[in-house]
Amino acid sequence: MSVVDSQTPPQRHPLPIEDASAWILRGGVICSAAVMLMGIIFSFVHGRTSLDRMKSDGFDYRPAVIWQGILRGHGKSIIEAGIYLLLLTPILRVAASAVLFALEERDWLYTIITLTVLLLTLAGLLWLG
Repeated sequence: MSVVDSQTPPQRHPLPIEDASAWILRGGVICSAAVMLMGIIFSFVHGRTSLDRMKSDGFDYRPAVIWQGILRGHGKSIIEAGIYLLLLTPILRVAASAVLFALEERDWLYTIITLTVLLLTLAGLLWLG
């Protein structure tokens, strides 16, 4: 072993939680933007929805209605699905963090705190929506 090897500090690898969080957030935003862009393109290519109508219509938050619109090729429904993806991205991040705290870190306090945050977020989303 040389002197250089013994003096080199070990490199710290990013925590799996940090990596997973970053990838989930990046992936969610990219997927959401791609789906919304596809919805905009569908709207204008098929000529079914005018820009004024898209501005004035409300958001139909029921997944069954959005799914039926997607099956019919409605651009607005595809855009709404992209909004759902964007909304679910941080929720998926919190869920992944809870799993990683439990399985990788074995930190039960943070696991309980993260699961509490997840449950409160989902409860607020379901009861306020």
